[in-house]
Amino acid sequence: MKPITRIALVVNAQKTGAHELGKMLTHLCAQAGVESRLTTSHPVERDFLKGMDACCVLGGDGTLLSAVPESMAHRVPVFGINQGKLGFLATLSVEESEWQFKRILAGEYIIEERSTLHCTSAGGEEAFAFNDVVLKSPDSQGLIGLRVTCDEELVTDYWADGLIFCTSTGSTAYNLSAGGPIVHPHSNVITMTPICAHTLTNRSMIFPSRSRLAVNCSPRGKPPIISVDGNLAFHGCRLPLSIRRADTTVPLLQPPNHSHFRILRSKLMWGGEESIDPGI
Repeated sequence: MKPITRIALVVNAQKTGAHELGKMLTHLCAQAGVESRLTTSHPVERDFLKGMDACCVLGGDGTLLSAVPESMAHRVPVFGINQGKLGFLATLSVEESEWQFKRILAGEYIIEERSTLHCTSAGGEEAFAFNDVVLKSPDSQGLIGLRVTCDEELVTDYWADGLIFCTSTGSTAYNLSAGGPIVHPHSNVITMTPICAHTLTNRSMIFPSRSRLAVNCSPRGKPPIISVDGNLAFHGCRLPLSIRRADTTVPLLQPPNHSHFRILRSKLMWGGEESIDPGI
């Protein structure tokens, strides 16, 4: 890949050590003759990534998600140095940040195009989700009734605390916490997971990438609260809410030795780094 000549740094100043790390990376850029631009605002200001070759986020996955709309708008690859908790998107550690950052500036990286979800309300409002779209009951003490169709065919009616629709990338976020499956990020499918469904047999479902899903309230249901990548969206929206895989992708920058399975083993503490004797 081509060397980086202009890079944006998005720093979550609330994270311990993020400010100091940002200064160090700015210094590395200056040493390499790379133009850098730093902000502590997240969501990232409009057009902050315009003209940049890459965007480095210092924080957790939430901070990286805040840079995604601008990354999509200007087709700027984004990567993260994890200063949060698990960090499935911000995969670089602070310990390896200096030498990995130097390699990336020199052009030693790969770009993965990750799928997103395109959501449209009956009123024409639109939103894009990199991780997930979540519909939940407006009453924290009660269930919500939601009817789901796929390509205009009824899937079923759900009585649950809510429903999660996620990308393959987002399968390790809220979906995983709710008991949903881990999906390889290159799968480009849509996963739906009920949140604490009233019917025990209501489980996650995986839909083909070209599926067109629609969610409506059951006749006795209340309108849901809808969030996109953790942020409230579609305030007072008109249902049904249509969900499909978007034509737009997110360019995610990764070091050349990136391994999805190694990240899973590390973050979920699966172990398995040493060889296993098949005779055991």
